[in-house]
Amino acid sequence: MPFSFSALNLPLVLGGLLLFTAAQAQSASSVRERRDRRVVLPRPGEPVLEVQVAAGILTTLVLDSALDRNSVELEGRARFQFVDVGERSINLKPTMELGAGERLMLRVRFTDGASPEHAVFALVSRPSEVDSHVEVSRRPLSPEALQAELSEVRAQLAAKEAELAALRARGDASSPAALALAGLLDADGVSARRIDRQPEKEMQSSLRVMDGFSFRATAWAVVSLNVKNYGKAPWTPTEARLTRSTGGAQVPVLGVRLKQPQIGPGEVGTVVVETEEAAWPAGTLFRLELVDATGARPLLVPRVAL
Repeated sequence: MPFSFSALNLPLVLGGLLLFTAAQAQSASSVRERRDRRVVLPRPGEPVLEVQVAAGILTTLVLDSALDRNSVELEGRARFQFVDVGERSINLKPTMELGAGERLMLRVRFTDGASPEHAVFALVSRPSEVDSHVEVSRRPLSPEALQAELSEVRAQLAAKEAELAALRARGDASSPAALALAGLLDADGVSARRIDRQPEKEMQSSLRVMDGFSFRATAWAVVSLNVKNYGKAPWTPTEARLTRSTGGAQVPVLGVRLKQPQIGPGEVGTVVVETEEAAWPAGTLFRLELVDATGARPLLVPRVAL
């Protein structure tokens, strides 16, 4: 049942609302950054182009010329969960991480007979980055194409700077007074709903929601969950998807944060998901999915009222 902000214990409310402030200092070194990039095939004698892959993560290569599908050669093919070759694309998903310094060679031939006739890639793994989408050109880009790419990068940087400024403003809200000064509280106040323990039959990947709260104000909404890790490996969620139970519309998520760096085996940790403006009727039901960097251990919460 909904109840008012005044009825809640203040430390609990602040713990649910402000965990992201402390999390600003949390190291993200264990989380791979997914990147999209454009590259040009090296000339003869130049080093082979490296593509960074990771276990359980899909990497897509998009080339600007048609491929001879029967010509594709991939070292260690049995180590890949998914390999799909299209007319101008190659999709790869390894089942396991490559070792340090290991390189698996990928070779493909083009169908038009133009130069270069072949493309060769070295698949590698890095702890900090993975290539999600790589656009590959056979020849250097024209000045017009380079200018268009530069404009696109500048637009992306401007959007990231705006997002960072908004996160910094929220990060400064470390007390109820600061929340009000930041415009995160208004006359409608804050409402909260309890989240009950997840039934055992709903458990996925040895993860279980023990309890939690959802908090809602006009300018934001927060879901705070206590999650127990019954598995044998640590778990760190890096992505959250919040979808309306009716209609399937997704709500933009500002971030998913932990009270601690990771949830170890047998431990209970607090996970907080923050959204943008709560532009939906109070009490709307959502489906929440938390995913780690590998995508192999998702946590699904079928019913969250906000």
